[in-house]
Parts: sequence; C-alpha cells; structure tokens
Amino acid sequence: PTPRRGAARESLAAFAGLSCDTSTKLSLACVFVRPEGITKGQGMAPDIIHERMVFSVFKHLGFEINILAMQSEVGFYGRAQPDFFQIREVISAQPENAGKPMPDALLLPELARVLNAPQAQRKPRLTILHTKGSHYLYTNRYPREFAKWGPECGGSDVSCSTEALLNSFDNSILYTDFFLDQVFELASKHRALVVYTSDHGESIGENLHFHATPRSVAPPEQRWVPLLLWASQPLLKDPVIASRFAAVKARSQSAQPQQYGHHNLFASLLSCLGIDSPNGGITPQDDLCRLP
Repeated sequence: PTPRRGAARESLAAFAGLSCDTSTKLSLACVFVRPEGITKGQGMAPDIIHERMVFSVFKHLGFEINILAMQSEVGFYGRAQPDFFQIREVISAQPENAGKPMPDALLLPELARVLNAPQAQRKPRLTILHTKGSHYLYTNRYPREFAKWGPECGGSDVSCSTEALLNSFDNSILYTDFFLDQVFELASKHRALVVYTSDHGESIGENLHFHATPRSVAPPEQRWVPLLLWASQPLLKDPVIASRFAAVKARSQSAQPQQYGHHNLFASLLSCLGIDSPNGGITPQDDLCRLP
C-alpha cells in the first residue's frame, strides 16, 4: 500500500532530529521534560531528572490523557498520569486480535474509539501512541506486503549481512510511514495536532543491530530520530495556531540535521496548541512554534 499524499499532508513539518538518549527507558525519562529540569550525567552516569513531564501541565489544564501502547513501559505510563491506558498484552488479548501478528496498526482501531468517544464535559484530549516501531527483529515489525526491499534478515538465529539488515529496517520504516498516514487520516476531521518522534536511532552493521550504547560513546546514528508535527485543517482554522504552525513549517525548511529534537518537545507541544506561559515555563529558544 502507498500512503496518500495531497492537501491533507501539506500541513506537515519534518525535522531530522536528535534524541536525548540511546535506549527506550532512558529516552522516556528525558524526552518530555524541560532541558532545564535535567542534569546531564557525565561519562557513563545516567541523567538526573528534577521536573515532571509535560503531561503534568496538560493534566493541570484539564486535558484527558489516554495511552495506547504496543509496548509495556508501565512505569512511564503511570508517570504520564493517564485517565486510561492499554498495553500490548491487553490489546493482544482482545477476541478480535486472537492469533494475529502484533503490528502497530492494531493501535488504529483503539485510536478511532478514543477520537470518536463522547467528550466528557468537552474536555480536550491528549493521546499517546507508543508503537513498537523499528526495534529488532525488523522483519517482525511489518506485514509481508511492506517487504519492498530484499534480501531481508529472517531471524535472530541466523547471520545477516548489513544489506539484509538495512533492507529489513527500511521496510519497517515504510510501514511506519503507512501507519502515520492512517493516524493523520483518523485525526483529519478533528481539531488535532499529531507529533511523532522515535525514542532512539539504530546503528546497523554486519550482523549487528545496536542501540542503548552509553550516550558518551554511542555512534551518532543511535541518536538520529525523526521529529514530525502535523496539524489538521479544523485545528488550523484557529488563527493563533495557524500562525504558529506556519512558523514551525518555515523553521523545518531551514533546519540543519540534529539541530532540533527531543529537547524541543516540552515547549513545542504546548506552544503549537496555542498555550502560553506567563511565568517562563515555556523556554522560547526551545519552542519550534515561536513566531519569528
């Protein structure tokens, strides 16, 4: 299948971003926190986190928070203060999913239910989709119709060439592109902002598929991640949000690789939705939606 293109995808800003760390658990600790709230670990030491994640601000502002996950990082989910969450094991146990493979697209019906559910007292919603993405074994991350490039790496018990590993990884990215297109489609009739990034990158070599190397010595590829922001047409009818989204699009067109990334998320998630902070909680230089 080929993702759709056209006017609905014009409201997309894309960056070649930089992650705050090299593994899922470590990045989940720092990705949604203000840079000012983190003391960076020196050498092999972990970061020290002093502040809460941006979700605490959304909670204070009255947002309903939902988490739909193809992973099981329950500690992170609890810290996000959700009103409701579903992890991989719960989704796979549903009768309609019995015996099925577990691609990220199983999150789409769950997202549709959240988007179309009646809003309690007109509360705005924040929904976190935690996908499996392109974690190894890459060939397990996409259905067969997305196996565009070959040869593929067939299993962890065989020796795979760099070419096969990269082909399988690229097929998983093609599937992620399709998945995101479906998310945009579901959100297109709602006042919605979709922000997508990865927790870390991968450094792939001959029979090697690495992340989680200590940040101070990790290959740079382990911190190269996408950062995408997409706004629906109903959301862009708000002139304040439209002007800020125009600013992030312009910024994306002149950005250097790894200039922006996880360190921009706290400020940008708020500002891109028209939320301001009179007491300095949103750091201007971290705000991708700040006006020129």
